[in-house]
Amino acid sequence: MKIKLRQLEDGRHQFDVNMTEPASDLLDFSPVKGRLTVAKSGVTLRVSGLLEYSVRQYCSLCLKSFEAKGQAEIDLFYRPQTREDIKGIKELELKPDELDMVFYQGQEIDLWPQLRETLLLSLPVKPLCREDCRGLCAQCGKPLGARPCGCTQKQTDLRWEKLLKLKKEK
Repeated sequence: MKIKLRQLEDGRHQFDVNMTEPASDLLDFSPVKGRLTVAKSGVTLRVSGLLEYSVRQYCSLCLKSFEAKGQAEIDLFYRPQTREDIKGIKELELKPDELDMVFYQGQEIDLWPQLRETLLLSLPVKPLCREDCRGLCAQCGKPLGARPCGCTQKQTDLRWEKLLKLKKEK
């Protein structure tokens, strides 16, 4: 999604986001839908809104592929990159409220890199296919679904083997 600055007047503007084509990426966020508000004041822009997405993920317990749905809140600020910023002459210190600042060059801003970053950060750290996922059997590696895998053989630590023999003798 690109914004052409010359065609955008000062004030608030609403944009519908409806991206259904998969991006050539490791994670395919498709579809991405939502509404963004772009507030332009001079050369500074604020992009805010809520995006809903669908993404294919792998369960962190059973490794099963599943479709996950989620939401990401967007709140970014854009300002032009100055010559001092490019040359490194002027050191720019960002305040905590300026950490969402994105610098742009030219008359067109591509929003997708920052939107993608926000979507990635909204993903769960430990994705689960189901809330009650039991994972894989530690012995045979089969999924522990609704029924157990049938493994009854318990592995014991070889360091305790002599103690087990003593216990069996008594």
